[in-house]
Amino acid sequence: MASKREHLVGGAQVKGTMIQAHLNWLRQQRHDPTTSLAPHLAPEVAKLTAHVVLATSWVPLTSLVAVDRAIAAVVKGNPDDVFRELGRFSATSNLSGIYAGFVSDEPHRFFEKQARLHDRFQNFGASVYKEIGSREGQMRLTKYTEYSPVFCLSAVGYYQGALETMKAPGPIRVRETLCTCAGDEACVFDLSW
Repeated sequence: MASKREHLVGGAQVKGTMIQAHLNWLRQQRHDPTTSLAPHLAPEVAKLTAHVVLATSWVPLTSLVAVDRAIAAVVKGNPDDVFRELGRFSATSNLSGIYAGFVSDEPHRFFEKQARLHDRFQNFGASVYKEIGSREGQMRLTKYTEYSPVFCLSAVGYYQGALETMKAPGPIRVRETLCTCAGDEACVFDLSW
C-alpha cells in the first residue's frame, strides 16, 4: 500500500457512541478524559471530553480523530495498536450494550445489516458487504469525502470486536486490503472467522 494520507475538512460526522466508547476505554486505563486529554486538544475539541456526549449526537470526524490521537499520546502506546483497540472496544461495549439488538448469531447477517444502516452512524460514505465464503466476507466503504488512517485502523478493530461479540469460532482475521487514505477508490476490509 502507498503511504497514508488524511483529508479532514469538518463536514463528516459520526454518532456520539463512537467517542463515548473511546473515552470509556481511556477511563478503563485509569485516565480521566477531561484532565488528561485537554493538553493534547484544541479547546473546542477538549469541550467534548468535559461532558457526556449523547449516543444520538453527531460528532465531527475531525474531533473523533483528534481525541483518538490524544488518547494514544496519553497512554503512550503504539498509536496504531491504540486506534485498533479503540475500535475493538467500541464494538464490544456498544454491541453488548446500546446496540445489542443489532447483533446477529450469524456474522454475514450482521455485516449485511450494518452496511444497510451505515448512514445511521455516519453522515458520509457508503457501505456494501459481500459474502465470500461460509466464514469470510468483505466490507467495502466508498464515497468517503473525508478520511483518516486513524479511522481506518479503528475500523479494523471494530470489525474484530464485532466478530468477538458474536462469538465467531475463529481464528478471527481482519485486514484492510485497499484504503482511500492510500489513494484507492475504497477502503476494503477482508474478514474471516
